[in-house]
Amino acid sequence: MAGMALGVTTAVAADTVPTDHLVAQYDFTTKPADGKTVANSAPNAALGAATVQNASDGLWSGESLTLSGGAKDGSGDWVKLPENILAKATSATVTMEVKADATMLGNFHFMWNIGNNSSDTEYFFTSLNCGSGRNPLVGIKANGAEQLVQSESCAVTADRWMSVTARISNGQARLYIDGRRVASGNVSATPASIADQSLDTIGRSPWPDTLFKGSVANFRVYDSALTEEQIARISNADAAIHADELTGSVLNGLDVPSSVDAEYIALPTAGGTVEWSSSDPSVIAANGVVNQPSKGQPAKSVTLVATTTVRGQTATRKFTVTVNPTDKSDADRLADAAAGYVIPSVVRSGDALPKAAEGTHADVTAVDGDIAVSDGVITTDADKTAEGAITVKFSKNGVDGTVVKKFTVSVLPESQSQVIAAYDRNVTSENEANNGDIAHSMHLALRGNNGAYTPYNENYGIFFARCATAQPENMNTVDCARSIKDPSLFYLKNGEFGVVSVRTNRGTDVAESTGSILVATSKDLLSYDEAENSGSIIDLGETNGVNDPRITWDSASGDYVISWKDDNAVAKYTTAATLDGKNTKLGNTIIGTAANGNAMDASTVKGIDDFRSGATIPVSKTVADKLQVRFGRIANTKVTTATKEITVKKNATETEIKTALAGIDKAELSYSDGSTGTLPIKNWDLSKVDTSEAGTYEATGSIKQTEYQIPFAEDRADPSVQKWEWTHLVDGKEVTETKFLMIATNDINGDCTWQAGSPHMPFRMADSIEALADTPGDANGLISNSGSTKGYNPKEHTLLKAGDTDADGNAIMHSFWAPEIHTINGRLTILFMAGYGNSWTNGHAVYMQLKQDANGYDLDPTDAANWEKPVTILRADGKALATDAQGNVGMSLDMTYFVAGGKSYYAWQQLGATYIATVDPANPARLTSTPVRIVAPEYAWNVTIAEGPNVVVRNGKAYLIFSGSSVGKTYTTGLAVADENADLTDPDNWNVLNYPIQKSGPFNGKMQLGTGHGMWSEDEDGNMLYVFHAYADATDGFTNVGGRDTFVRRVHWASDGYPIFDMSQDEELMASAHQKVTVKVVVEDEK
Repeated sequence: MAGMALGVTTAVAADTVPTDHLVAQYDFTTKPADGKTVANSAPNAALGAATVQNASDGLWSGESLTLSGGAKDGSGDWVKLPENILAKATSATVTMEVKADATMLGNFHFMWNIGNNSSDTEYFFTSLNCGSGRNPLVGIKANGAEQLVQSESCAVTADRWMSVTARISNGQARLYIDGRRVASGNVSATPASIADQSLDTIGRSPWPDTLFKGSVANFRVYDSALTEEQIARISNADAAIHADELTGSVLNGLDVPSSVDAEYIALPTAGGTVEWSSSDPSVIAANGVVNQPSKGQPAKSVTLVATTTVRGQTATRKFTVTVNPTDKSDADRLADAAAGYVIPSVVRSGDALPKAAEGTHADVTAVDGDIAVSDGVITTDADKTAEGAITVKFSKNGVDGTVVKKFTVSVLPESQSQVIAAYDRNVTSENEANNGDIAHSMHLALRGNNGAYTPYNENYGIFFARCATAQPENMNTVDCARSIKDPSLFYLKNGEFGVVSVRTNRGTDVAESTGSILVATSKDLLSYDEAENSGSIIDLGETNGVNDPRITWDSASGDYVISWKDDNAVAKYTTAATLDGKNTKLGNTIIGTAANGNAMDASTVKGIDDFRSGATIPVSKTVADKLQVRFGRIANTKVTTATKEITVKKNATETEIKTALAGIDKAELSYSDGSTGTLPIKNWDLSKVDTSEAGTYEATGSIKQTEYQIPFAEDRADPSVQKWEWTHLVDGKEVTETKFLMIATNDINGDCTWQAGSPHMPFRMADSIEALADTPGDANGLISNSGSTKGYNPKEHTLLKAGDTDADGNAIMHSFWAPEIHTINGRLTILFMAGYGNSWTNGHAVYMQLKQDANGYDLDPTDAANWEKPVTILRADGKALATDAQGNVGMSLDMTYFVAGGKSYYAWQQLGATYIATVDPANPARLTSTPVRIVAPEYAWNVTIAEGPNVVVRNGKAYLIFSGSSVGKTYTTGLAVADENADLTDPDNWNVLNYPIQKSGPFNGKMQLGTGHGMWSEDEDGNMLYVFHAYADATDGFTNVGGRDTFVRRVHWASDGYPIFDMSQDEELMASAHQKVTVKVVVEDEK
């Protein structure tokens, strides 16, 4: 291999750094005389120097200051900035040239802070943390509300110099990495909102976080918003300080062999940062394609030049490569080319034959069966799938001989088939339910007759890559999630479906390896199988990247043909007899284009927003219909009543007519998928019925379609609504009243732990579900956001508050998380997590039960004194629930109770996953079986948590909904289903969907974000409800505080037996019905 030669590095001049509005500039590239006092070098600076705390000479490298990290109050160094650095600024830009230690990418920290020493007040900061559900962000806290604007993925690299810039202006905060915007979002505060700026810092957080560990070269503060062009210029200027290090980190990592004996040489692009040139492109092209000398000819020598530009700094490296003559015969070359020509095993009538690669020819010589080929188009006249065979004679220019291939083909009639697209998307934002975790998954869409596509699942992902490693057993879950890019579907040998894609780092389109693909399978495109522990990864042996992979079953050869393009856009393919994941045995890699005519052109795709890459495949009408039921929109098509006609006597009274109509109390609803439903009839209009004369008339019934207000209850997360039959004594008489109870986590300002200093458990009771809701415009039914009543709603009753004790005498100090109302062994019971001490992680599941009087009647649940003390729930052996495999104890929370198959169960979250165990309802304090994990967070949409389980039993099935992803706008709802009578403590008995059953998306025309932590409930009329939390938009008449809010929707059950949680009002009841139904009233003469 030739030696390296670096070209001249081009640096941007220092005077390109903007100086207008520059209030502070601290240069850490040179050690100050005293080793700690760094002058403010901004022109005409009014602010003073920055002071390195715990300074020492060894921290200065000659081009930066090392920040040693460690405990906040330890011996590590940090920088104290002047006070009030942005005291009056309504706009600001803060930029820092920084190198972050790898530990910072997985831990909470402040890279810098404008604020003070208290996390309870205000601050403005940036962080590079990519752990705990976070990504690099800019954040601001003021007026008690913290707002974080995060990048869609972990857009940073450890131990590499970066320019990190935060900008805030005009109600928007932005984050830039290396001069490129990676995050943008709305914020309500400005730096001037931070009243106390008494401790502005670099490397030190007001929280108990560790000190920032890494290096800093430059730090600048502007009291205005710089343009994006100015921010990019600063990035380039600061890069010049360490240009050789930045470019060398790319070029020194390139590995090119000194000789090649193949048709291709891998020229690495380092993620697209390297371009190549060749001294003789006729021998080695810039993309790595090699034209070897013929057999017996001498070898040739070529010089290859790699050029990289990093943040405006350019350098080169040269490699000398010897190209050896080929040893392949003409027959070998023909066989290689023929292997790449495949007619898919399933096609649609009207599909064209695949085109042969340039320089080759595929001529049809015979067609067998109930199919035809004319002018290169495959057709059938059959009304069902036609089976046939197509024989092709294959040839290659300049090579003697031919290869004959006979393909067996199933041809789908056009009338009995559809075309669907499998694709991924370009990232937009979580506000559009299209952050990196979602965009980089496989989506599906139906192609219409006009060529435009209609996305399934609201253009949301349907297939997500499984975790790279299995979640550890009985230990905390970890972030092992991955994403995918360039997905496509293909038919397996057995007629089922395969999914091929490139597995990527979570939330990005950056491949996690240079040479592998992910292959999953599916029987029906409704669920997907992928081996755990990366068992479905196939290593292609590629060293220069895989893009746009495709797989086709070659019925002529009996092999699968796997094709792709490398990072230099060089087409390649290989073959495999079977697809066995990591055990797949591959043939030789062949340079050339395999026949793949189903790729989609992003420039011409219609109907798919933010389309990135994809391919089409024909499917049977049966498959398409099932996709429509599961992922399409379902709408009401017919409204009627079970009884169409009643008969009354002439001169019947209105009361007599209504008595005859009394049995017709529901409207029967039919839907486009074949499912049915009902809504109650609330009253009858008899104005068109004349009983004075015999004849046939119409009675019109008004359909009750309750639309619950949005939000239902502000800053009430993890909601639980329960119908309750309250039997008690009133004036000495036994009465039973139907009541509706509501309880939730107080999430005032998004602080569900300390709740503005007054943690408590809010409880509501009313005669209807609608009466439980907040009362917009009326302070007597709205949450307060000020003073001593902050976090309280006057219509609520406080059952517990901080300082109240449990049954063991321990004071509960915070949280009261995820309370759920249940009836256990005839006792009204609340399950919740009680928080102890001063740490939010110190909490466990408890229950408390309503007291009964001496006669066994339930007392009034709105009176806190009528509840027994909370009791800790323990394992059967008396140990803590969340005891991990190493004996450590974690949190246990989100507990629910249900009965299935005659057995009582608890399900809850611990160690980041959903666990289950049996319980004796007569002793709710102890489990009767060992906790077993049944749902683990395995996908980008729910990593790193599977929590909030809630179960309903319907038609012999147990439906368990759970929530995933980090708490916020990306929160989602998953579904696991099991037979009611199965052993529900056996994880194998649960079918967990690979994709969320409910997610952020439009409802009644408006986006609802972060839908999750839901529960099944029931309204006054027996309709099933979904009660959950999400984020409501600012709404007139409400306090508009900013925490998670309660929502209520009705549930529809589709014809495939799965719930629909987002059926709109118009879909539930078609507009043409006008919310009315008619019944014939026949008036008969008296006989």
